[in-house]
Amino acid sequence: MKRAILPLLCAAHLAVAARTDTTYKTYFGLLHAHTMICDGSGTPEEAYIMARNAGLHFFAVTPHNHIEAESGAKERKDGVLIAKDNNLYNGTAPITVTRKWRVDGAPYTETMTMKPLLMAAQAQTTSNFVALYGQEYSTISSGNHVNVLGVKTVLKATNGNYRQLLAELATQSGPKPVIQLNHPEVENDLVWKGGKPNDKAKMYNDYGIDAGDLGPDFRSWVAAMQPYTHLIEVLSGPAMQEAPVRGYRYNDNENDYFFYLTQGLHVSPSAGQDNHYKTWGTVTDARTGVLARNLSTDALYDAMRRGRTFVTEDKNLTTALYVNDSLMGATIPGTARYANIQVYIKDADEPNAQYDVYVYGAAIAPTTVTDATPRKAATALLGRTQVRGNGLHTIKGVNPVAGASFVYVRVAQAGGDRAWTAPVWLTMASGAPAATSAASAVAGAPYFWSGGGSSKVYHVRGCAAMSQIKAENMRTGTTPPKGRTRHKCLVH
Repeated sequence: MKRAILPLLCAAHLAVAARTDTTYKTYFGLLHAHTMICDGSGTPEEAYIMARNAGLHFFAVTPHNHIEAESGAKERKDGVLIAKDNNLYNGTAPITVTRKWRVDGAPYTETMTMKPLLMAAQAQTTSNFVALYGQEYSTISSGNHVNVLGVKTVLKATNGNYRQLLAELATQSGPKPVIQLNHPEVENDLVWKGGKPNDKAKMYNDYGIDAGDLGPDFRSWVAAMQPYTHLIEVLSGPAMQEAPVRGYRYNDNENDYFFYLTQGLHVSPSAGQDNHYKTWGTVTDARTGVLARNLSTDALYDAMRRGRTFVTEDKNLTTALYVNDSLMGATIPGTARYANIQVYIKDADEPNAQYDVYVYGAAIAPTTVTDATPRKAATALLGRTQVRGNGLHTIKGVNPVAGASFVYVRVAQAGGDRAWTAPVWLTMASGAPAATSAASAVAGAPYFWSGGGSSKVYHVRGCAAMSQIKAENMRTGTTPPKGRTRHKCLVH
């Protein structure tokens, strides 16, 4: 069935009809910001109000969860931290805090009453704005930062211990939290070029990939992280700007986005301004776009888990990718040639703008982190074309690579603004029967295992590790196979 691009439902909400005739609206927001309850400025309620007034549909305040948050805070250092007082995060009543800091170099004491974060989020959520919340876990030197969105209690996992973090998240009630990989730096953190020996301690540990945690092989790391990890910051910052920066151009993290896709991690792009001053939603025009069924917390998180996001440097530039009539975030059988790859573009302010459209993709090839195997995060261009104006544009002559792979699009508007789509995933090479793919098997029998190699385990439906079983080796059944034990499945 052919889909149609539906008319605007309101000034800022684009409706896109997917192949299933399910209508999605586009919402813009940001997912990484700080306030005075960690090492920032202002209260959470101030942040939500400013973001809403800036035209955002959703906004997340994400304080650092650890006691080291103020180690480099300088004039923002005031001793007010959720790690010291959990009530700042999830208290049930307004809390009075005393801040001892410095203003213009002189000691200054201030006492104020404010709503805890979760209470502020509830108070500021309306039919037109969703106030999200979460925590920024770990430190850069101990595994880099991730945002854990939707978690209701202050995280207790040891700093940088991602295995412990995942175990803690497994005990959370309600819907699974959503992890976002913050400000990734593959070149700096996973490629040791010599340097000072002490630098090595800060490396090979990104997001728990160190051998003592979830690594060092990315195959195991992806299996552990995937049930919660759905976003990666392609645009991050500028964290320390104290006023809006007009025309800001990001040093984007596309290479890092591409790298983690090649490892098999199903993530989609996001933006976070990482505000440490009162610039929430205003410091730049960067936005995360989410294609959701409606503007609600549950619908937004559902869309993030399904990979229906894009990221843009223009506050109202919308883009979406379709491959063979499947919306970005989907997993489809691989084909010898893409029957139909299309990109939807709309900028209400510049309806006749010209765009360069770049199609990127690669095979999924998980690697192992060791000192002896440096790697470079570099994108692989599959195709390029130019289009003009708003609408659905067809891109021809793009062929997938062999095996399980992915494809996504970067759109560059004449004048400088850029946008990135989420990927579409391909499960296998041309000619492999669709029914044998891991993705298709999930909809069938409840037990799965590999018929190749020496594996002695089986999996239950939804196990992230199933994505590592080759299509030709996938076996299914209505009862567990004899002689095998159940894998420690982390189920979606």
